[in-house]
Amino acid sequence: GTRRTMLRTGGAVMAAGIVVLVLGCRGQIRHVLRDEVFPVNVCYNMGLSISETNKIDRYAQTSEGFTFEATHQPLPQHQREIYVMIIGEASRAASWQLYGYHRDTNPELSKMQGIALFRNVLTQSNTTHKSVPMILSSIHTSQHDEIYRRKGLPQLFNEAGFTTYFISNQSPQGAMIDNLALDSQHVVYIDSPRYDMQMVDAVRKALKEDHSDKILFILHSYGSHFSYHQRYPRRYATFLPDDDVAINPRHIDEIRNAYDNSIVYTDHVIAEMIRTLASTEACTALFYCADHGEDLYDKRDERFLHASPTTTAYQLYVASLAWFSEDYRKHFPEKAAAAEANETAPATTHALFHTMADMASIRGRFVDPTVSLVNPGYDRKRPRRYLNDHNEAVPFRKTGLEPEDMEVFARFGIKP
Repeated sequence: GTRRTMLRTGGAVMAAGIVVLVLGCRGQIRHVLRDEVFPVNVCYNMGLSISETNKIDRYAQTSEGFTFEATHQPLPQHQREIYVMIIGEASRAASWQLYGYHRDTNPELSKMQGIALFRNVLTQSNTTHKSVPMILSSIHTSQHDEIYRRKGLPQLFNEAGFTTYFISNQSPQGAMIDNLALDSQHVVYIDSPRYDMQMVDAVRKALKEDHSDKILFILHSYGSHFSYHQRYPRRYATFLPDDDVAINPRHIDEIRNAYDNSIVYTDHVIAEMIRTLASTEACTALFYCADHGEDLYDKRDERFLHASPTTTAYQLYVASLAWFSEDYRKHFPEKAAAAEANETAPATTHALFHTMADMASIRGRFVDPTVSLVNPGYDRKRPRRYLNDHNEAVPFRKTGLEPEDMEVFARFGIKP
């Protein structure tokens, strides 16, 4: 009857759909089902999320007993050494005056000496919860599962005899960031109002109270995270109006003003951290890099914020720089010179762990000097990869970039 006819028709349509799907997938049926076919894609994403959460929860067990077997040669007369890594937040290079932006967003750093500006750094992920753990870890995107078996940068410096501090202007997240950070000997979470200068104040306080010969400070900033107008005190409201407005392309002027003001404040925070280091009698160096960039209705598709499944040039291209004290340049002239020579070298945020280790002359298992931007032997031919939503390492050109994005990269001299 009618029911039987409907079942036959439905079955025929379903069979035809499967044939079309298989033929149209060109051998990629697993990926198409996983990414585009409901409810298969929903089930897959839920399973991946549960699996990742379980791995994070078990990190203490899976990384137990790990060691870098790290070594460090102290300076003559055991001169004090202080190293600072600042992890920026949502700070796109395209909005920095130092990278050619038409606005005066770097009024202090643009006048400072001793800075190496890295002009070709792309993030390994456009999400904080993936990018920051990889920044703190020695792993490459193609080794993502190893992140649950290895310790991170704080542990490396612990083993090398450093006193380690992790100072965060973000709340504990119950994620891999916390797991890696908690290996630090001192962990500080900033209380409200949570302006990034409070991290610098915390460093100054530590330097007065802690007389260790060797210290590492890792600062995890709030940077330019939305909502932008909340990221800076009013005296840094350089571009006006910067009111709190609804997310809408009609309000792009206010939104962009607030974002640019957050960059002005970041500029001040980095400059103050440099001044603090320069005022000590120690051998000091600093490395800054953002975890990812940001969209600000720049393109025809009116993309905003970050963390989208497909990337853009503005989300990928991040601000990054190093600064070296006079004492550091005296003791390690080849490292400072290498940093300046590598200013245009193609890199990703994978370089941060290895650069910090090399900057402090630390050696050990999984420490690779050829990934260090302060090393004359930096490997410029290393393929650059991005960690996609499925934790797969893919070339940047296969992350959803459009011709408009390639034009942006070309403007900055970048070949992703």
